Amino acid sequence: MKKRKLEKTDQLFVDAQKKLANSNCSVKKMREFLKKKGGNKKEIDEVIDKLKRYSFLDEEEIIRNVISYCDAKHYGYNKIIMMLKERQIDQSKIVKIKLDASREEKESIELVKRLKKRYKNKNTINLKRNIYSALIRYGFEPNLASIRALEVHNSPQEELNVLKLDYLKLISSNSRKAKDKYNKEEIVDTLLSKGYKYNDIRKVEKDIYEMD
Repeated sequence: MKKRKLEKTDQLFVDAQKKLANSNCSVKKMREFLKKKGGNKKEIDEVIDKLKRYSFLDEEEIIRNVISYCDAKHYGYNKIIMMLKERQIDQSKIVKIKLDASREEKESIELVKRLKKRYKNKNTINLKRNIYSALIRYGFEPNLASIRALEVHNSPQEELNVLKLDYLKLISSNSRKAKDKYNKEEIVDTLLSKGYKYNDIRKVEKDIYEMD
């Protein structure tokens, strides 16, 4: 006996369920998907209504998941909004999500702790620059990103350790270029341009040559 062919809306509903089994989907994205599957406006409206009735299509759940993800990652408000827009969540729902200043303060502090570990081999100036850029990238307002970045600095010993690493890299680089002796003054100029202090450079230079 031949299997009865599904009605068009039934088939579209099955296709929609398969898509939702792999990932959450906004109403707008689902409409686009069903249109590609050949559904007309009436059929798509019927499938969308059925999906909502059975709680298969729940934009509020997507919003909760995005917010939970951003909380876990310590991302800022702008990142939340960007992710919701990428998922084509209805704008009327997005505008209901308000910026919480106390949350932004707390999450930016937590994120900086992680970023400091990521940029541990940067000197203080570049550490500040990288942390500021990362905070903007992860959804925080420029003013708050500036405040957090200004608070960050290496200890004197950390700065010397990073400086030593940069100095040794430059020795290696200059040695390969010249194939004989590296130019100490060029190295000093380069390190000064990176934001290191002159006295620190000379101190590290002395330590390195005493090791040879």
